[in-house]
Amino acid sequence: MKRNSKWIILLLVLVSLQTLQAQGNVKKEDKQTSVPQSSPTPANQSQEEIQKSNAELEKYYAKLKYPPGFYEGAFLISFMGGGTLAPSGSFISHEKNYDNVLQYKVVNKEVSQDYYNQGNIRNEENGLYFKPTYTPGVASQFDFEYGWKEKIGLGFTVMQNSMKAKRQDVIPGISYYKEFVDPFPRERTIYRGNSMSFLATYHPIPRNFFDPYLTARAGVVSFTGEAHSGITHDRFVYSNQITSGIGGIVGVGGGLNIYLGRYFGIKAEVDYYREFLKSDQFSMRTLNSYQAMVGVFVNLSNVQYKLEQY
Repeated sequence: MKRNSKWIILLLVLVSLQTLQAQGNVKKEDKQTSVPQSSPTPANQSQEEIQKSNAELEKYYAKLKYPPGFYEGAFLISFMGGGTLAPSGSFISHEKNYDNVLQYKVVNKEVSQDYYNQGNIRNEENGLYFKPTYTPGVASQFDFEYGWKEKIGLGFTVMQNSMKAKRQDVIPGISYYKEFVDPFPRERTIYRGNSMSFLATYHPIPRNFFDPYLTARAGVVSFTGEAHSGITHDRFVYSNQITSGIGGIVGVGGGLNIYLGRYFGIKAEVDYYREFLKSDQFSMRTLNSYQAMVGVFVNLSNVQYKLEQY
């Protein structure tokens, strides 16, 4: 009986040890499988990385939306200065014809230069006359251009240009009964115009640092200066000053914008203009000219976007 009891106790001990070992293995497996679920740190880090990556993408796409170069929605303001080249037209030719007639009168002493000491000039010698010179003045221009389409811009232009002449002329006022002529050429502004025109541009290569373009303009011009109604002096005119000068202007040209970044750049442009002029002194005359200009520009769309980022 005692021997049977020993075997039963030994059997119970073995069963208990087997049970405890099995429970220990189950707890160990549960602990290993539950570690990743109980650690939130890797999951939180991946979420922050995703948010940071999305922010970088937003900045990248914003740069694509507002790149250097011309694009739909761009708003460019530019200022240029330069000179007028090879002026021509009936406005210039009429004044030169007037000079030729005056030259003939001076040389043949049909007009007076009595205020000039002519004691040393023999009566058979010609009067004093000097060839006139016509000098184009400085031209300046403001452009306001909006990107209506990907390659097409619309806007307006404000421009000023002038022309001077160094010439002799009949002195008005005192030349009512007898014409008196300047002894020496005097410099005077014969034309100064201010125009505002509609602007249309075509940009064949949008979204590029080098932005060539073509332009067309049409608008109105007001002007002052000096001019003559005929090719001889009108004794009833007290002044040769142009009054009520108004007209139309059309022009075509081409240029190049060079972007030095997303916000500004430098530019150069060459244009041909034709102006149709009328005033109290004459009914209709034309003035043709070429203009070569250089300047700077700013893309206000990119500047506005940059300010919105702060």
